[in-house]
Amino acid sequence: MGHLTKFLAAIMASVVPISANAEDTYFTATGEEDGKPLIFRSMTAVPVGVREADLPNHVIIRWHYETDLNGMPNTDSNSRQIALEDALMPLDVNAIGRQMLVVTGNNRKEWHWYVKDFDNWMDQLHQRLATSRAYPIEISHTYEPQWASYRAFLAQVNGL
Repeated sequence: MGHLTKFLAAIMASVVPISANAEDTYFTATGEEDGKPLIFRSMTAVPVGVREADLPNHVIIRWHYETDLNGMPNTDSNSRQIALEDALMPLDVNAIGRQMLVVTGNNRKEWHWYVKDFDNWMDQLHQRLATSRAYPIEISHTYEPQWASYRAFLAQVNGL
């Protein structure tokens, strides 16, 4: 949760709701870190049918990139990041894991997931990416059965 806390204080009040389907509602928000803009895309709440304790592993996929675009990805990086996200979407189901937050800016993109079984999820991730060219990503995870990082992010946004 440490690095999330660093930019939480800088989130602006521009929260825009968007919906992907009838059950899940997302929003976008903007913020700033080190003088550079950040864009957040997050679910507004824990998905219907999910108990946090059933998806206790907080996984962060981090992609660092270089850019002259005030910390935002260039066209090539953005296209490849979209391809990665599309490849991961079949894993975004209640029984396996849920992508709860995406952060873009300050020369990185992060996808924050909560997953049931980290090793199984990693196996499925590798299968999904086996035919793709390599992505410059780092993956970390922590055991977080109460979704403290996600809840702290929402509390910060809701406090605006």
